[in-house]
Amino acid sequence: MNINISRRNAAKSFLAVAAGGMIPSLKGEAVTTGAKGYDETIRTQVCVIGGGSGGTGAALAAARAGVDVVLLERDSILGGTATSSFVNVWRPVTGGDGIPRELFMAMARDPSALTLPANCDLNSYYIKSQLGPRNIAGKNVKRGVGVTFEPRAMDYTVRSLLDATGRCKILFSTTFYRAHLKDNKIVSIEAWFKGKRILIQASVFIDCTADGDVCADAGCAYHMGEDPKSRYNEPHAPEKARMLLNGLTLCYRITDTGVKQKPYLPEEIKENSCSLSACYDRMPNGDIVAIADHHIDIHGSGHFKCPFPKAPFGIPLRCLQPKGVENLMIACRAAGFSHIASGAARLQRTLITLGQAAGNAAAMAVEKNVRVDQVDVKELQARLVKQNVTITA
Repeated sequence: MNINISRRNAAKSFLAVAAGGMIPSLKGEAVTTGAKGYDETIRTQVCVIGGGSGGTGAALAAARAGVDVVLLERDSILGGTATSSFVNVWRPVTGGDGIPRELFMAMARDPSALTLPANCDLNSYYIKSQLGPRNIAGKNVKRGVGVTFEPRAMDYTVRSLLDATGRCKILFSTTFYRAHLKDNKIVSIEAWFKGKRILIQASVFIDCTADGDVCADAGCAYHMGEDPKSRYNEPHAPEKARMLLNGLTLCYRITDTGVKQKPYLPEEIKENSCSLSACYDRMPNGDIVAIADHHIDIHGSGHFKCPFPKAPFGIPLRCLQPKGVENLMIACRAAGFSHIASGAARLQRTLITLGQAAGNAAAMAVEKNVRVDQVDVKELQARLVKQNVTITA
């Protein structure tokens, strides 16, 4: 189903605030000048909206590449679902080198940050955590181990790495409201912080809002719900698509009290999985910037099951480049994935890696003064490999 929704009109109906004027694209360090109608104006080179998995990877990569970055996060903690939604575990998946491995090793310096076996060799354990599920001889086999961490340790580690760059300004408790466009480019975005209107001008913007809020507000086309088989020719896609979304899973943090309890799970909450079969048998070539191999995990009733993958699949740069806006990228679960593919590509370490790719690409676009879709793919891939990102199976 193709849903055409104007979030700009919806936002207007809720907030009814006059839009600011169009402002030319700017380069330079962050400054506060207070443009007309705004409490504060910030100028930067790359603006990352959303401080979850993709956003932290994007901000860190861009800042390390030498450009000035502003990172917006609507909560008071970085990490997204890893720190705010009790999903403080990395599931086994191929890839996850680069920034994810660096985060793991940094957190391991805190003796209370990770849940690890006694006398654990960190490198061996991390490699084992990269053994994703496989379909072997027709059987689904779970091979690797997960990485469980304390949410506060993740937040502290990410903040420390960003602070060390000296180029990233983090705006906590700041919510994206609208994008201002001119000539197919976003020239600024408007955000809110405790009742204050903030205008942020940048050369490149990266949407890491989880639900693609910036892309939708900028007018990019998008789909919601299942994709019919006719759209992407996926073998396991339904002939007729339904409005089924990845459902909410209730998460709790519990402490052993020593008293036996009867497990309880509401009847209406079910979890099923299906597979990214289109990519299992061969590794795509061209503009791959990350690999993964997790089986598709689609929460909610009404979905279907498929085998685990037989081999890793690649995620191309094109998934991070929305059509129609020259200086906008996306690195979150709402990136250019089909409904089926999104269930395998949305894991935290995969999204951090995609953020790392988007951050590097954004920095290159600023450096060379080109559109994000004009970035040299081979040069980008070479940068990623140098940063220990695996892009081949």
